[in-house]
Amino acid sequence: MKAGGASGGVSRRQGLGLALGASLTSVAGRAAGRTQFPPEGFLDGEFLSRGEPMPVVLAPPTAEGPLTGAAIMMLHGSGGLGADMPTFRAPAARWAAMGCVVVMPVYFSADRRAPAKDPVAWWNIAVADAAKWMSGLPGVEPDRQGVFGFSRGGYLAAEVAVRETEIKAVVGVASAGNVRPDDIVRRPEVLLIHASGDPVVRPIRTRHWARVLRDKGVPVEVITLSSPRHNFTDAEWARIFAESERFFLQAVGRPATTPSPPTL
Repeated sequence: MKAGGASGGVSRRQGLGLALGASLTSVAGRAAGRTQFPPEGFLDGEFLSRGEPMPVVLAPPTAEGPLTGAAIMMLHGSGGLGADMPTFRAPAARWAAMGCVVVMPVYFSADRRAPAKDPVAWWNIAVADAAKWMSGLPGVEPDRQGVFGFSRGGYLAAEVAVRETEIKAVVGVASAGNVRPDDIVRRPEVLLIHASGDPVVRPIRTRHWARVLRDKGVPVEVITLSSPRHNFTDAEWARIFAESERFFLQAVGRPATTPSPPTL
């Protein structure tokens, strides 16, 4: 990967971008082509899951800001990353401009009928493996990782976070969860955003999942949109990402610094 810029020094942000580019280039292979990406300004590569290379698209930090040192994973729905990339691209770029590393893995297998044929357990394994891979990226602080998931991706985001990863903050959109209470052993902060009239993931399922999490001591915030849809309008997505950004800034953003009082 080539990088341009003024001579005479490399900023922390530029250094992280170069390191991330080198990291992805070193593993990029046949899996990366499955994404048919990346968009301009993004990188592609792969991580290993069940011994197989899995594609990932990454938005490296483009500036320093309140999310410098944090990492956010964005998980696609049942349509795959290709279907959700037009929706994910703008917020990913925005969060990268706030200093964040944004990771968008593909958790489906290479089978063309993966959404219908893959064992669901494979997807949980892939997301957990992607989270471990993300935590090892240059500049990522392990205790400042979040995950955003839509639909099927929202299920996976929360299910994996409460069982086995270092994820500290979860946003599940139009989703719920299927984890037995006894298997909830971690307590990340969770934000659930759903539509009042979702015809696919019924609101009663999202509310039930919130109760299960709260009963196990998981802090949960629920936002209900007045909408009859499972997939949202541009205006609805704008609110979803604004609420998600607020949540991530609180959960994995840099701690606010209070100026010391002057010494008299």
